[in-house]
Amino acid sequence: MKIDQLINEVARTKEEAGKLTVHQQAERLAVALAEFTAAEENQRFAGAVRPAGNYMRILLNSSDDPFQVVLVLWQPGRGSPIHDHSGTVGAVSALLGHTREVKYQITGRVGSRVTLAEKGELVIRPAEVTRILPEDDEQLHMMVNETAHWAATVHVYLDAITSYRLYEPEDGDRHLATETRLRFDRADVWRDMPLAGGTDVRVR
Repeated sequence: MKIDQLINEVARTKEEAGKLTVHQQAERLAVALAEFTAAEENQRFAGAVRPAGNYMRILLNSSDDPFQVVLVLWQPGRGSPIHDHSGTVGAVSALLGHTREVKYQITGRVGSRVTLAEKGELVIRPAEVTRILPEDDEQLHMMVNETAHWAATVHVYLDAITSYRLYEPEDGDRHLATETRLRFDRADVWRDMPLAGGTDVRVR
């Protein structure tokens, strides 16, 4: 699957979301994303990207779209804090190397402070997908590249995320939830990608 096909499949799922349950939406995203990350030409593209720093977040589709397809590159040893996804339906897969995901659930809440418990973990490799669902216990996770090589992941969000919450550790299992903006190092990258496979990409 080429990038334009993945973008169009996400666009179709977005358009038909009202007819689907959130689990059906996530499954459609997962199937398309698994096919995209399994393709060797896409893996080669990710391996050829040279990040400027130790972490890079790239929006692959148009910033005008109401959804997002995001490529994230992780330096060896680099990880994310625990965070949510602003209530969207989504899916994540590895494109290069592999990353470890730990999911969390909220077990208590007082204002902006919450207590968290680990729900499970998964090593994500190409063609393997973890789903993001609106419920609190399907929204929170952290990811880390524990290998000695760069890794890349692709994140699909059915609703474009502009802000989300980070969960900063305090004492024990207590965390402080803080709002933060989602920023990209580059955007609209599909226009320049050698694997775009044509111009039939929906841009709104």
